[in-house]
Amino acid sequence: MSLRGARQPSLADNARSSPDPELIRRLANGELDALGALYDRYQAPLRRFIARSSGNSADVDDLLHATFLAAVASAARYDGRASCRPWLVGIAAQLLRRRRQTFGRLLAMLSVLKGTTQTFRDPRPELQARTDVARALAGLSAAKRMTLLMAEVEGMSCSEIATALEVPIGTVWTRLHAARRELRQTLCGADE
Repeated sequence: MSLRGARQPSLADNARSSPDPELIRRLANGELDALGALYDRYQAPLRRFIARSSGNSADVDDLLHATFLAAVASAARYDGRASCRPWLVGIAAQLLRRRRQTFGRLLAMLSVLKGTTQTFRDPRPELQARTDVARALAGLSAAKRMTLLMAEVEGMSCSEIATALEVPIGTVWTRLHAARRELRQTLCGADE
């Protein structure tokens, strides 16, 4: 049996089949083919999370790419868990929070420059979809919406969410409870 002409696996093939901790280790060592494998593996769920959390379709690609660039910068600090999806979602959540804070400061400055005395409140971007659930989600505060999406859509545990958002686990439980209650009230019109 001759091996002549048989295709040898490339570095990219090896990266695609590597477990997440191995990819992150390689990424920390500067091997960018590992970044491509992580991107191929996780860009779709991250894109959905960012789109649902931000509500601004123009920002989704920018935030998605910023998430992966931030992953490169912090790969050496990865905690070694089997799946890096919660870690990546946490990075995206932190970027969303920073962007919202920056946007809020900018609007506050613009309102001062305009000469108004109106104070700026945390923006609650409307989601593009016109479904009842999307409208109910858009009515939640950004912190509650993000926490709910991380738990219910991304399937993250409360401890993973607390780690990703850098908040106490009690805060996660409180936000989840309040978000679920507000959604029920909005969707069912029931007072609880």
